[in-house]
Amino acid sequence: MNEEIDEYDIYHQDFTTASEWEVLIARFEEVISEWHLSKAKFQYDCEYTKKWAIKSEEIKFRGQSFMLSYHYLETQPSTSKLRCDDSSLFITELHKNLWDATSMFMDDTDASPYPISNWFGLKNYLMLYPKGPLVDGSIIKLILSSVNIAFANIDCSVPFFVKIREHWQHNYLGIYEDNDYKMNFDTIHLKRISNQCSHLSGLVSLFKSKISSPVPLDAVIISAKFSYEMKDSESFAWRIRTQSNEFLSIDGFDVKKLIELPFGSENNPIQSALLNAIWPQFRESAIMDSSTFSDIDPLMAPTWTITLKIKNNIKCQLSEVIGRVMNLLENNNLLMDVLGLSKSLGLVNPLNKITEAPITISKLVKAAVGRNTTSSDFKGPITDDLLMPLLYYVFPDAVEDNDFPYLKALINEKDTSDPKICNYIKASPEDGLVWRLSVTAARLLEAGGLPYLAHFWYELVQELQYRWEHKILVPGIMSGMPNARTCLLHQKLQLLNCCIQRAKDGRETQVGNSSEDEFYDCSENEGAEEQLPWDRPVGRLHRLENATLKNGAPLYVPCTQDPAPKTEDQLEEDAELMVRLGDDAKASELRAKMMSASLLSDMEAFKAANPGAELCDFVQWYSPRDWKPDDGGGLGDRMLLPGNPWAEAWTVARPVPASRQRRLFDETREAEQVLHFLRSRTVSTVAELLLPAILKAGAAKAVAEGATGASACIGGVDKRRTFEIAARELLEVEKEACRSVSVKKVLGSSDEGKPLDVAGRSRVLSAMGGTLPAPTRREFTLRVKDDVGPQVMRAALANDMTIVGAFTERIVVL
Repeated sequence: MNEEIDEYDIYHQDFTTASEWEVLIARFEEVISEWHLSKAKFQYDCEYTKKWAIKSEEIKFRGQSFMLSYHYLETQPSTSKLRCDDSSLFITELHKNLWDATSMFMDDTDASPYPISNWFGLKNYLMLYPKGPLVDGSIIKLILSSVNIAFANIDCSVPFFVKIREHWQHNYLGIYEDNDYKMNFDTIHLKRISNQCSHLSGLVSLFKSKISSPVPLDAVIISAKFSYEMKDSESFAWRIRTQSNEFLSIDGFDVKKLIELPFGSENNPIQSALLNAIWPQFRESAIMDSSTFSDIDPLMAPTWTITLKIKNNIKCQLSEVIGRVMNLLENNNLLMDVLGLSKSLGLVNPLNKITEAPITISKLVKAAVGRNTTSSDFKGPITDDLLMPLLYYVFPDAVEDNDFPYLKALINEKDTSDPKICNYIKASPEDGLVWRLSVTAARLLEAGGLPYLAHFWYELVQELQYRWEHKILVPGIMSGMPNARTCLLHQKLQLLNCCIQRAKDGRETQVGNSSEDEFYDCSENEGAEEQLPWDRPVGRLHRLENATLKNGAPLYVPCTQDPAPKTEDQLEEDAELMVRLGDDAKASELRAKMMSASLLSDMEAFKAANPGAELCDFVQWYSPRDWKPDDGGGLGDRMLLPGNPWAEAWTVARPVPASRQRRLFDETREAEQVLHFLRSRTVSTVAELLLPAILKAGAAKAVAEGATGASACIGGVDKRRTFEIAARELLEVEKEACRSVSVKKVLGSSDEGKPLDVAGRSRVLSAMGGTLPAPTRREFTLRVKDDVGPQVMRAALANDMTIVGAFTERIVVL
C-alpha cells in the first residue's frame, strides 16, 4: 500500500533569492551606472584642472561598512565633452598617463586623497574604502571577485581599486579591463625589506617575472632617487640678531632701533634638510647594484635637490610682540590702576559700579577736570632720559630740529587700492602719530611690561590735555572730520583736532557752558545784522545762480553751521539709542528731532536769508531732486507723503541766522569727552585701540622683508576676531619668510626642490664634511614598453618596503 506523501515534507530550494554576495555585485553595478561611468555613457574630456572632485556612496557587506567613491580631476570649462565610441581609446589613454607619470617619484603629491593617482598617472578612478582594516583573506578575495564581475557586467570606463590591510600600509589592489586588455594594479607593503628586493638587481628580476611577455636584456629603463636626511641643521646655522629691547641700550635711547620692529626667527628654524640624489633615466646595464657590489655613487648623480623641514614651534619675533598685546585683551582692569592713579584721577571701573546709580557723562567729565593735582607730580617707571625722547618721537613739534618730523600730507593706506597683508584692518596713516604711538607702546610692553605701557599712555593723555588747553593742534593726524576708514584711536584724535581748530577760530563760548541757550559768538558784521528786524534778510552767503523763490524774489544760499563731527563709536551709540526708543508715536517724534537737528538749523538759516520763502524754495536748494519747477516751483511726490518730517521741521523753524543759533557742536564738551575717553580706558580697550596700527606696522615690516600677501575681505566678524585673524596671518607670513630666508642661506641662488647648481652642491657637501651618510630612503622606478603596452613597477625602500606595479596583459579568447 502506497503511503501518501505530504508535499510540504519535500525540501524546495528557492533559486530566485539573491545572496548577500549577489546583492553586493548588483549594488556596485547600480552605483557605477548612476555615475555614468560605463564606456557607453562616459564623456571624454580633453583638458583637466588640478582640482580633484569626489562622489561617494556607503555600502555594507557582512556587517562591515565600505565607502565607494569616484575621484576625478575637474575639467576646464571651455573643454568640449565627447562621447567615446571606441573603447580602445580608454586603455590607450591609461597607458599614456601611466608612462608620463614615470617621470615623477612616489613621494610627489597631486592633491588627490589617495596616492594611486600619482603612482599610476590616473585622472579618475573608483575606490572602495573599508571603514575598518580589511585583513581577512577570504573577505578580500570575495570583494575582489565581486569587483571583477561588476566591472565586466557594467563595462566600466575607469580603474577600480580596493584598499586592503591596515590603513597606514597604503595597500591598494585595482583592475581595468576591456575586450582586448586587462590591467592589474598591485601593491605590496612589508615591514622589513626582503633580501631579494634590497638591491636593484633583485628588483629588476622581480619586475621581469611579473611581465608575461619576454623582455630583452637591455630594455628596462630605470629612474632612481636616494634621499639623505641631514639632521645636523647647525651645519647651515644662521642667526638673525634680535632687536628686542635694543633701543634701551646703556648708551642712551635710539629711536632708530625702536621703530625697527623685530622680524623672523632669532634661532635657526631648520629642523632638517632632505637631500635627494636623482638619476632621471638609465638602462639596467649602466649601473650595477647587487647584494655584493654597487657602483651607485650619489656624488655622481646628475641631479641634486634639497627640501627643508622647518620646526613646528618657531619663535617668531614679530608675532611675539603682537602676541603680548593680544594677551592684554582679557584684562578688564583700568589701565591707570596699574600706576595707582585711578582714584586720584576720579576714575571708576564700570564693572565695580554695576549696582550703583548711573553716572552721567557730565559728572564724569567734571570729575576728570577737577581731579587731584597730586597726579601731576607722578613719577612712573620710565625714567626721564627715556621718556622724553619717546614723547619727542611721537610729538616731534614739541622740540626744534627734530629728526623725525611728520609728513605734511598724510594718506591712509585704506584709501589706496594697493592690496597688502592684513588690508582688512582699519588703521591710520603710516608713520603718523597713531602708528608711532602704537609701535612705541608695543615695544615698551615688551621691554618693561604693563607698567611701562600704562606710564606712556598716561603721559600721552597729559600731553593731549595740555594741547587742548593751549589750543595746539595734535600732529601726525589727517586733517578734517573723523575718517570712518581709519581706526577708532585716529578718529578720536581727529575729533580732538576739530575741537582745537574750532576753538582757535574763535567759535568757543564760556568753558563748560552746554545749556540750551548756548549760541555762537558773532563777528562785527554779523552783530550789525542781528539788530535788523526779523523780516529783513540776514546771514546770506551768495545768490544761487539765477534761481528764484516761488514769490519771484532771488534765492540766496545761507550761511550754515558745519555738521557736528562724530567718531564711529558715537554713531553706533546714536544708532543704538534710535533702536531703544521704540516704535510708538512719541519715540518717532524724538527720533525725528534727533535726526533733523542739522536739517532744522539749515531751515532756520534759510528762512533768515530768504524772508517769505516756502518749503518748496528750501527743497529747491537743499534737495533739488525733490523739487518740481512747474508753476513757479513745487514739492516732489516724496515730500507730499503724510507725516513728512521735512514739513514738520519747516513748520517749527524760525528765521534765525547761523550766528544766533544754538550750536550743533560744542567743542569744549567734545574735547573733554575725548580726553576722558582716553584717560578712563581699561587695559583691554587700550589694547583694542593700539592693535590696528600695530598689526598694520607688522604687515608693513613683513612686506619690507619680502613677504607677499593676497587681498582679503573679512566681514561679519567682531573686532577681536578680526585681530585674531590678522595676527594668525602675520604669523604664517613670518614663518614663510623664515623658510625663505633658510632656503636662501642653504641653497643660495637655487630654488627649493629644483636642481642645485655647482656652487650649491659644493656648499652642501662641505657642510656635510665631504661625505654623505647612509640614505634614509631609496626609490626605483622600472619601466618598459613591450608589444602589449607599458609595464611599470615602483619600489620605495626605507625601514620598510613598498612596491607598486601596473601590468597589462592581452586577453586570449579560446
